[in-house]
Amino acid sequence: MLFTDKLYEKTRDIQESILNHPFPRGIGDGSLPMDSFKYFIEQDYLFLIDYSRILGLAAIKAPDRHTMKAFSELLHETISTEMELHIQFCGRLGISENNLSKIVRAEPTAAYTNFLVRTGYEGSYEEIVAALLPCMATYSDIGIHLKSKALTGIPEEYQEWISMYSSDEFKELARWITDLINVIGESAGESSLRNMILAYKSSCVHELNFWTMCL
Repeated sequence: MLFTDKLYEKTRDIQESILNHPFPRGIGDGSLPMDSFKYFIEQDYLFLIDYSRILGLAAIKAPDRHTMKAFSELLHETISTEMELHIQFCGRLGISENNLSKIVRAEPTAAYTNFLVRTGYEGSYEEIVAALLPCMATYSDIGIHLKSKALTGIPEEYQEWISMYSSDEFKELARWITDLINVIGESAGESSLRNMILAYKSSCVHELNFWTMCL
C-alpha cells in the first residue's frame, strides 16, 4: 500500500468532511454568498504569504539538489505568478492591494499558517512535505470534484476558481507532491512516518477549519 493511501485511510472522515463542506459545495452550486467568498479570498492571500515561507524552508531542508530545485521553483512561481494573479482576482472582486495589506489574520488562518511555519522551522523535511500535501492534493481533489458537479449559471468568479484548481497544471502539482511523499514513505523510519502522519492530520484539520471560518 502506498503511504498516501495510508494517510487517506487514517483521515477518511476529515477528507469526506472537506469534500462535502458547505463552503466549496456552495461555490459549485452558486449558493455561497459572495461576501463569504471575498472573505475567503482575503484570508487566502494572507495564507499564501506564509505558504511561500514553508516552501522556502522545504527547499532549504531538501535532501538533494533536484527536490531543492523543485521547491525553489514552486516558491518562485507562487510569489511571482500565483500571488500576482491572486491580487488581480481580488481587484475584480473590489478588493484593492492596499486593502489586502491591512487585513488581519482570522484566528483559524493564523492557527494554520503558524502551524505550517513552525513545522518548517522545527520539523524535518519529511514532516514539511506531509504538512504541505493537503495544500496541493486536497485542493486538486476539491477542484476536480466541483468541476464534475458544478451547475451552470454560477458566478463567473466561482467558475474561474473551480477551473484553476481542476486544471491540468494543478493536477500535475498534486501528482508531484503525492509521488514525492510516497517515495519518502518507502524509506522513512517508523518515528518519521508517525510524525508525518501527525503533520498531515493537523494540516487536514486546519483546512477544514479554514473553510468553516469563511461561512
